[in-house]
Amino acid sequence: MSKERVRVGIIGVGSISHAHIQAYKQLPNVELVAACDINAQRAEKVAKQYGIPHVYADYNEMFKEVELDGVSVCTWNNGHAPATIAALKAGVNVLCEKPLALNAQEAQAMVDVAEATGKLLMVGFVRRFGENAQFLKSIIEQGELGKIYYAKTGCIRRCGNPGGWFSDKKRSGGGPLIDLGVHIIESALDPM
Repeated sequence: MSKERVRVGIIGVGSISHAHIQAYKQLPNVELVAACDINAQRAEKVAKQYGIPHVYADYNEMFKEVELDGVSVCTWNNGHAPATIAALKAGVNVLCEKPLALNAQEAQAMVDVAEATGKLLMVGFVRRFGENAQFLKSIIEQGELGKIYYAKTGCIRRCGNPGGWFSDKKRSGGGPLIDLGVHIIESALDPM
């Protein structure tokens, strides 16, 4: 990635992808070059909306035809492992939405491929970059909390269950723990 411009693709152009796209659009050294979604019409619409030149319904075709430095994997959760592994094997760095995978075996396979290919794999744990998490991190680093050996937390989703694929265990992996709980678990296990 020593080029002046980092070429990025988006896999899955549903709701969360717009946050990725808008963030990439703000970076002067990033060029959004491909949008991919199993719903080709939606991919076309999003590509047109954001000026993304290449559109695909199959990420394997995208990897064959477009040179990419990185992708954001914004699919349903059950698509995270296959899309990420395909990207890594194609020599592309990956920012994967959370949760990393549906289970530990898929997640380990993703990590193993990243290590084997030497490509970057990052999980979209965005909450760790929020002001509240950064404040907590500064308190921990200053030693104000002493040795932390126990954490108890909770989370409230203002909008409730969004329905759709979130309610389908085959696509989502299941419920609030995999949707919101992964942020809390990740922060408790690795307090930045």
